[in-house]
Amino acid sequence: EKNLALMKADWQPIEFEVKDYRTLGTAIIGGLEDITTLLDDHIVKVQTMRGSPFVKGILEECLGWQNQLLYGQEMLDEWVKVQRTWMYLEPIFSSDDIMRQMPEEGKLFKQVDAVYRASMDET
Repeated sequence: EKNLALMKADWQPIEFEVKDYRTLGTAIIGGLEDITTLLDDHIVKVQTMRGSPFVKGILEECLGWQNQLLYGQEMLDEWVKVQRTWMYLEPIFSSDDIMRQMPEEGKLFKQVDAVYRASMDET
């Protein structure tokens, strides 16, 4: 029970680092190494706790915490994929030449770009 409380307390001061991406007026999430390391560490700790015969009294809380950690890990992985893809495509579709050559794809990217930037503005 104490270990579970300590793990939850570890997350209280954690904040995502949001930094400007080039001079485009939007931001990206950076500095994820510490967060990823903490997530991985806590997932292993919870799995170890679940294997203990003393977990019976807090099994539901332990499972709930494990689910939150796994959801956080999945969400973070997906966010990194989206951000990496956006960072790859943004300079390509910023080119007028590419926009002339690929107007349909350019139009689709502009829609995705607007959603991405709005999401980052809220972050």
